[in-house]
Amino acid sequence: MSDVLIIGAGVAGISAAFHLSRAGFRVRIIEITDSIGGRLTALFDSKSSDMIDNGQHALMTAYDTFLEIVEAADANKYFNFQSKLHVDYYDSSGRKSVLDAGCMFGKAGLLLGLLKLGGLSFSSKIKIIKLFLYIQLSKSDSNDNISCREFLNLHRQSDESIKRFWEPLIVAVLNCNLENASALLLINVLKKAFIDDINNSKLVLPSADFKLITEKIQNHLQSCGVEIITRTKINSIITEKANVSRIIDSKGAQYQADYYISTLPPYSLQKIVDSDDGQFDYLSQFAYSPIISAYIWTDIEIFREDFISMIDSHTQWIFNRNKLIKHNLSEKFKYSYSITISYADSLLNMKNSELINLISGEIERVFPHFSEKNILHYRVITEKFATFTADVRTEFIRPDCKTNLNNFFLAGDWTNTGLPATIEGAAISGKRAAEAVIGLLEVK
Repeated sequence: MSDVLIIGAGVAGISAAFHLSRAGFRVRIIEITDSIGGRLTALFDSKSSDMIDNGQHALMTAYDTFLEIVEAADANKYFNFQSKLHVDYYDSSGRKSVLDAGCMFGKAGLLLGLLKLGGLSFSSKIKIIKLFLYIQLSKSDSNDNISCREFLNLHRQSDESIKRFWEPLIVAVLNCNLENASALLLINVLKKAFIDDINNSKLVLPSADFKLITEKIQNHLQSCGVEIITRTKINSIITEKANVSRIIDSKGAQYQADYYISTLPPYSLQKIVDSDDGQFDYLSQFAYSPIISAYIWTDIEIFREDFISMIDSHTQWIFNRNKLIKHNLSEKFKYSYSITISYADSLLNMKNSELINLISGEIERVFPHFSEKNILHYRVITEKFATFTADVRTEFIRPDCKTNLNNFFLAGDWTNTGLPATIEGAAISGKRAAEAVIGLLEVK
């Protein structure tokens, strides 16, 4: 039985361990924190007595690689699965529009939903539909080196369709602005989530905190024989003769295995990998995009929908925790909401109080019955390195899972998955690294 050592227990590490253990490998994971999950974790807020995620996470039914792990761990009950794609949009004037793809079966439902979407002229809707059809039919790679802005302009998307439809989608999914975001990644996401199978487009939102969900996954991995070593920091990866010979932790302990998989982000991996040939120099070229998450507890109900998207606003998405969270939601405060601000570079220097003031003002413009005075408590979580920057330049430096070292592989949403930094991208990367290890034994 071959031994595989995985560095990092985020989604990529979980996925690699899941598939390797199924194939009969002896698997160990070394994780720096006290639990698995990486960014899929939660913390306890003492004032509200709530467990809150390290930012609101939204999945889609297209996330089949990750959801396979969820199902195996019997954790499906901790998610809300939409029966159809349904998104409620509000603009800054309070005008509501709805994208509902459940009017008809299959792709016809999406097309009809787009035609019925409010706030857009008929001409803009037709251009959006034409672009979807182009993506479905085109096999061209001419979009590999252009930004989303260039791509949308090339296909004559109107200013209103960009503002009300494309920009909220692109910023949320790619965590990058339109001027720099990779059109290739946008196309890949649209194909996977909407075009290949419209059933992939339904949203999947957690009904419990991710600490509870990842504990279920951890129990499943351990039941499959995976050894999970937590609170252990790796200081160096030692290479000899085109192989990794061992890794060393911060206390000097050494670990050896037949194969190694690193799921660390580039900025962490570049500090510890030992290589004189410069093969990992590209790690320093990655840039990162922040995400700001805010939780507010209020004395009034702001809205009744499960979640909403706010157009032309820093406050992009608001999730109604009283509707979504069905496990262990505290009753200390009557109402609670989670707010997501992607591509939050311009807000990083704001104090938390200033940020809440900004968010409150934007919500009040849409829902005048609400004001900052209705906030009883808030919590702000800033992730400066939330995702790699999914721009055109970065797409050309993302590596495959195989390296020049015979027994050393890479995983992580930043590797060349063809997707932006998503939970599914991380899960796919871990599966590919596992398959690469399995493939080496099959060749032998």
